[in-house]
Order: sequence, then structure tokens, then C-alpha cells
Amino acid sequence: MAESGLSIGYADLRQKVGYFLGYGQAVSNWSGNATKAAHVEDSVQSGVRGVYYPAAVDQSMLGYEWSWLRPTTELAIYAAYATGTVTIASGVVTLDSGTFPSWAAAAELTIGIIEYPVDTRDSDTQVTLVDTSIDADAETSYSLAQADYDLPDAFGRLVGEFQFPIDENRRPIRIISVGLLLAKRASRKLYGPPRYAATRYKTSDGSAGQRQEVLFYPETDEDFDLPYEYEAYQAALSDDYPYPLGGMQVAELYIASCLSVAEQRINDEVGIHTQQYRALLLDASKSQLITLPCSNRSITNYIYRVSSLMSNKSDGISSN
Repeated sequence: MAESGLSIGYADLRQKVGYFLGYGQAVSNWSGNATKAAHVEDSVQSGVRGVYYPAAVDQSMLGYEWSWLRPTTELAIYAAYATGTVTIASGVVTLDSGTFPSWAAAAELTIGIIEYPVDTRDSDTQVTLVDTSIDADAETSYSLAQADYDLPDAFGRLVGEFQFPIDENRRPIRIISVGLLLAKRASRKLYGPPRYAATRYKTSDGSAGQRQEVLFYPETDEDFDLPYEYEAYQAALSDDYPYPLGGMQVAELYIASCLSVAEQRINDEVGIHTQQYRALLLDASKSQLITLPCSNRSITNYIYRVSSLMSNKSDGISSN
């Protein structure tokens, strides 16, 4: 699908910021100067963040939530796999018949009542355990199950609940705390369609961004594709990913936001572009392109508050 000719992209924003700062509209005029290039890049990326997550207008407001930052997707969860039997030698598990599922590397192998985390899926008939001291004779019965599932890299937070497919006619999966879910797991091993879920951050050494996962209880005994909505983190704009979210409707807001950052950080002033950014943000709210995080606040009351902010001559943001 072709991009709208009225959309704004990474190259356009860089050109406009460069021109505003007096560096010239052509990127080639300033791209070789590290300081100027850094000024432009910082203004563009911060300006985009300023649209994705605008500051609260006063202390009583929690900020904005754009509907286009909340995509809907599906999470596939899988019933345990126990076809055939296995042999284990120094943590290497060999399947005598069948095919290990594609998700095996994220699963745990159960022998008797002991669960062993899988490290890698080496082939259709071989996986390697994290604990390479494990051995088991041929024709050992097993079960391979995945209880925890990675969420998308861009996952920020869950919006609502995990749903079952409509033809299942089941209640949504209730979201509870991680501690409560782990307590349920520890108290009793149950199998069936999940009734509870909890999201948590995974351990990270800081070499990459911290990711999240979701835990379910009971352990599912069927395969399901669970629809859910989430707040999505976005990557920085680049030549490979040039378009910010929201489409052409908020193109001018992106321009104003980037120029307002350049205006404040590079020129040390709050001027016309900052005013325009706030005005366009107000216009977006009037058009109901954004949703308020608190349902009891009407859009009329919100517009009134922002209108009052716009009439305030202070350079700062009112906290009245």
C-alpha cells in the first residue's frame, strides 16, 4: 500500500529542522558537521517522542494516550507436547519419533515431576537443556510445555485483558499480580484453558532493552490464538523506518514538535513553534484523535483546560 503523499517522514523532518536552525534545507549542507547533525537528530527524535508521549498539561492530568499507539495482535499459546519418548545424554535430548515443536527452545521438559528448562532447539528431533548434567535412558516418557511467553519487543503494557477467540465463548483471562500467579502455580498444578495471566519484565544485563513476558495459569491443554491490545513502544526514526505513527492527520504536529525542541534546546527560547505545537495538540484532542486515560474526564473539560493553558503567557506549564 502506497504511503500518502501528505505524510511526513524522517527525511522531511530533518530537512525542516536543519533549515530552521540556519544550516540549510539540504541534508548534505550539514550532515558532515558532527555538531550540526547532532542538533538536528536530537530535535527530530525528541520531537517525535514529544508527540508519542506529550507532557501532562497540569498536575491533575495524566497525559495523553493515542489510539494508534495501541495495536491489537494475537498471542499463540500451545498445549504440551508428549509424542514418543526421549533419550538424554549430557543434557542433549533426542526424540525417537515425532517432531519437536517450533517453540521448544522456550519450553520446559518434564521427566516425572521434575522440570528442566530447554536452552536450544537443535533440530526437529533434538533439543539441549540448560542443565547439561542430565541423563536419561532410552524410551523415557516426557512432556514438553511452555508456561511463559515472550511479548513483542515493542510491548509497553497490556491494555485490557487477553481474550479467547470468539467461537470459544469463554471469559477473558483475568490479569493478576505476578506474585499471586506464582503462588497459584506453587499450590496446585492445573491444566485447562488459562484463567489468569500476569506480565513481568525479563532479566536483562543492559546490553539490550529490557523485554517482557506473560505467565498463564492453569497450563493450557489446548492451542489458542489469544487476541489482545497493548501500548506499543516505537523505534527511533531512521532511513529504514522513516514514518512516525498517526499518519498524515498529525503530520503538522510532528513538524511543530520537532521545531519546538530545536527552538528550546538550541535557540534557548520558547517561541512560535512551541505555541504552534500546543495549538495543534489541542486541535488533535478536539478531533478526538487521542483518548484520555481517565474515563471520567470529558473531552470538553479537557479542551477547556488546554485552552486555558494556551492563554497563559507564562513560558512554563501551569500547575493550577
